[in-house]
Amino acid sequence: MAQQVYCSNCNSVTTPKPSGSVIITVILIFFYIIPGIIYEIWRGKNKRCGQCGSPSIMPLHSPAAQQAMQRQQVPMQNDRADYENLMHELNAWKSQSAPKPVVEHAPTLPPELPPAETFAIEQNINGGLIEFFGLQRWYQATFNDEQKHRLEDRFGTVSGNKLASGPVHFKFANVDVLQFLYDLEEKLKPQEFSDVYKLVDEQYKIEAGKFCKIDNNRWDNEKYYKSWFALMKYRIDALSKLKNDSYFKQGQFDVIEYDLATQPCLDISGKGFNILNGDLDRAFDKHFFEPIEGCRCTVRGYRD
Repeated sequence: MAQQVYCSNCNSVTTPKPSGSVIITVILIFFYIIPGIIYEIWRGKNKRCGQCGSPSIMPLHSPAAQQAMQRQQVPMQNDRADYENLMHELNAWKSQSAPKPVVEHAPTLPPELPPAETFAIEQNINGGLIEFFGLQRWYQATFNDEQKHRLEDRFGTVSGNKLASGPVHFKFANVDVLQFLYDLEEKLKPQEFSDVYKLVDEQYKIEAGKFCKIDNNRWDNEKYYKSWFALMKYRIDALSKLKNDSYFKQGQFDVIEYDLATQPCLDISGKGFNILNGDLDRAFDKHFFEPIEGCRCTVRGYRD
């Protein structure tokens, strides 16, 4: 459940909501994977008031929020005192001419709870993303305490998830260990993290090697070679969605980086493949059998 905040625009205590639109996120994830991730992270970091949509929000426990709420209570308390004095005088007058009325009090209702956020993946665990992806043994055996501290400080919190502590939740279900290790490695590129970068890179290579044989020279020197592995789950999920959705009859491959694309990607780009008779399946297996230099291809469907 999201932590409540105070909005200085409408003076309300509310549950914040992400900026932007989830529809845009879905569109970006489907067609442009990395921008979709970046946009979702931006939405998670840029919250707005759940009542009026204003970005002028602050944590409920912050000094500024507490002071603002106290200022709101002062006129309310004064109004209450005036009201009570008036009622006291009115009751005193009534008691001289009529029996004291019996006042029935309405039952007190419990406070309304804010709506709970829903997630595609939500696990109440203790070890954060390390435990979620089954990397506890590697993490404990590979890094010393000083390296863990720097690693966790550098990672911070992404979409509410911590690296090695707390529960884990994701708004989308298509996450896997290759995406996680690739994103973690990208955060460790600055020179001061070179020692932990190398250790994460070794584990990423091991996990990627479960998919196909790794070319060490290409791994160290070729742009997009590593990201090819991180993008495979998105491609496989996109293919599965096209096959399960009866609306789409044809599929095709699109090149994202034309300046870096080599001939195999250019040859297949834009060609239509029948989904129903398995042509798209066969083309997919052939094109993504192993990493192609410069390959940033995605798969999408269309009606006819």
